[in-house]
Amino acid sequence: MNTFLRIVKNETFSAYLLIPTALLAILLGLHFDSHFLEQSRQIANWHFNLREFTLDYLLGFFFYNIGLQLRFELSDGALQDRKVLGLSALAAVLGMFVPALTFYLFNRFNGTPTTGWGITMATDLPFVLAALLVLKKNFLKGFVLALATIDDIGSVIVLSVLYKVHLHLLYLLGLVVILAFYFLISYLTQSKLLLVLIFTVGLAIGHQTGIQTSLVAVLFGIITFKNQKKGVDLHERLLSVIEPFSAFAVIPIFVFISLFRHFDFSTSALGSTLVLTLVIVRLIGKPAGIFLGILIGKAALRLKLPFSLADALLIGALGTLGLDVSLIFAQKDFIGVTQNLAILGILVTIPAGIVLTLIVHFLSPRDGGLINQ
Repeated sequence: MNTFLRIVKNETFSAYLLIPTALLAILLGLHFDSHFLEQSRQIANWHFNLREFTLDYLLGFFFYNIGLQLRFELSDGALQDRKVLGLSALAAVLGMFVPALTFYLFNRFNGTPTTGWGITMATDLPFVLAALLVLKKNFLKGFVLALATIDDIGSVIVLSVLYKVHLHLLYLLGLVVILAFYFLISYLTQSKLLLVLIFTVGLAIGHQTGIQTSLVAVLFGIITFKNQKKGVDLHERLLSVIEPFSAFAVIPIFVFISLFRHFDFSTSALGSTLVLTLVIVRLIGKPAGIFLGILIGKAALRLKLPFSLADALLIGALGTLGLDVSLIFAQKDFIGVTQNLAILGILVTIPAGIVLTLIVHFLSPRDGGLINQ
């Protein structure tokens, strides 16, 4: 329980940090040149720029944290109950599938580029947990944490499938060896520092394999099992280190570097097809997908929901709040001005999603109406 509360606390306060960080980055981008973030740098034979470094390497610790959270949820958290696991998974999958499919079909029928549907899928856990705290819906935290974790894993899978490149077998063999060594060390020792060092090496090797860094990092988190000699839950101990580092360092740095650019807030930009489509599809498709998943899961699993259907609608509305993973998709799908428009669509969706959430909250019956029977 202490681990669960710590995760919730860190993720919640992270949201309060991300808002001023995002605003500062946007403000600086309006007055200062950010092209230095795209300038190529070289270390030995490795060419990179700062945006790519945060996207491909620094974010590895964020995805490592996701893997550790999933390990915790499966062994000690809400996902121990396999029916709750099924319900969360179905809500998360449909919450990703419905807006992505809607975005793709809309643009396909209108003859506009279908690129960017991944932006509509992901949910930002810090914003959601902060909103639950403000709305005094703390009893939903367990289910929302499970749903958002599965949502992130789904995004990792999509990233890995969409953006894979030619595999380098020698590096792939090296990654397998490092993963096996990491698992062995987690089995035999209690050293958090040693495991993090092995993960860091594995992350660098994993990037050279051609596999998405996100998948490599999640794999390391998932295979962190209980130390068999001492009975120590290493995934929980690692979470105590990686979770705050991810919440208060990795994500704010990533958000700042992603948003430190010049945005066009003109009427033409805000009214562009890409911006409007991203906003409208997410505000409609994401809540509809999550709510539909909960309804189908409830019926299929014959499960008595731990919350009302009105709360299920609220969870769906909260699902519109996406930033971190959506920014990843935007930067991988687009370049130049179009990339800025895609990110602008993400930024506009957040306040619109907050308004939608407040509307759903205040229109919900105060007596917990629509309670499932």
